[in-house]
Formats: sequence, C-alpha cells, structure tokens
Amino acid sequence: MVVHAMRAVDVSRIDRRVKGEVARRGLFLVSPDPDPYHQDVFVFVCTDPDPGDCGFTRVGHVSTATGANHAVYVMDGRDRSAAVSLSQIRAPFPTWEDGIMAVLAAFDRWH
Repeated sequence: MVVHAMRAVDVSRIDRRVKGEVARRGLFLVSPDPDPYHQDVFVFVCTDPDPGDCGFTRVGHVSTATGANHAVYVMDGRDRSAAVSLSQIRAPFPTWEDGIMAVLAAFDRWH
C-alpha cells in the first residue's frame, strides 16, 4: 500500500483581507500537515498559533472533507463544560476564505 501524504495549506496564500479579519479578532490560522492515512486537509481558526495545540485552541475549522466544497465546523459555545459542542455549518463554501469567514461569523455570534 502506497500512502501519499497531503500537504498542509499554505496559510500565507489566504486572502489578506480574510487574514486581517482573523487577526482583528486575535485569532490565528493553522494548517498542520495532515495524517498520511487521511485525505482531508484542514485550516484551523485558533486562539493560539501552535500547530501542535490546534485541537485544543480551535474556534472552528475548514476542511476538504466534502470534495467539491469545503466543510466548515465551529465550536458553538453551547456547552461551556469540559466537553465541547461542535456544529457543522451546512452551506456551499467553494474557497478556504469562504469557510474561514463563516467560522469568524459564528465566533462573533457565540463569543
């Protein structure tokens, strides 16, 4: 079995206006190298820039899980205990930027 590793998204190539909106909220874009056994590539919107900690500091993420469009998930703020509440935003997101802006809109609403 040959496993082809996918590359992380080069977040420096994300539209500068979107990166500005991320920075204005004190957040960071992180795209760690994906697990070589999975096809999905992620851009996490996080409170900390450490790629090794993005699972714990994320406020949402955009992935290539759906193929033609990007899948968007957000921490929805409904559960403030140790367990988190994660919701998918169901809409077509053709670009990383579209997905990131949806995460930011949810962040603004729930935080």
